[in-house]
Amino acid sequence: MQVIETRFGLSAQVLNAQNIARLKLLPIESLLYLATPEEMPVSGAPHTVNKYGIVVTRGAPLTELRFPVGGCTMQETSQQLAEGGTYDLELTAIIPRNEPTLLNWLEQNKGREWLAIWLDQNGFAYVGGEQENGLAMNVSRSIREANSVALTLRSRYWHSVYFLESFDSADLFADAAFDHSFSISFDS
Repeated sequence: MQVIETRFGLSAQVLNAQNIARLKLLPIESLLYLATPEEMPVSGAPHTVNKYGIVVTRGAPLTELRFPVGGCTMQETSQQLAEGGTYDLELTAIIPRNEPTLLNWLEQNKGREWLAIWLDQNGFAYVGGEQENGLAMNVSRSIREANSVALTLRSRYWHSVYFLESFDSADLFADAAFDHSFSISFDS
């Protein structure tokens, strides 16, 4: 008998770190286009958005949040509905220390939806949000065990969260303006 066996999971030598290390938020209205993995495949990386697959408006505001270990988590749950399968995405971030600048940013951005790009502690990048279906942000502040601000970002999609080829902003949002200083004309 012949079989094609596929194995998933960790070998004894591979570490598996927890949680999200960094999170970037882009206002959904700044997203012009997000290519699907099928539109711009990444060789050897199925279900992954190409690093050139995110097109944004020039000068789009991008906010990055960094966390201590355990400061940000992601949960995705799937369910079958009559219309088909759906995936509910929830990112929960605890930002230590209430600060006036953070509160000001939150006030300026309340009610806005987001494209979220995050990097887990294992070095994998992900993207959540779509042009007309961004993640809604809810905020709570507390001074209890720790002085903190909690952000919760949620949305629902018809597909699971995509991996992203790179987390580096220089890769994802490279300035692609054509440089006219180089010419291939015969008289240059």
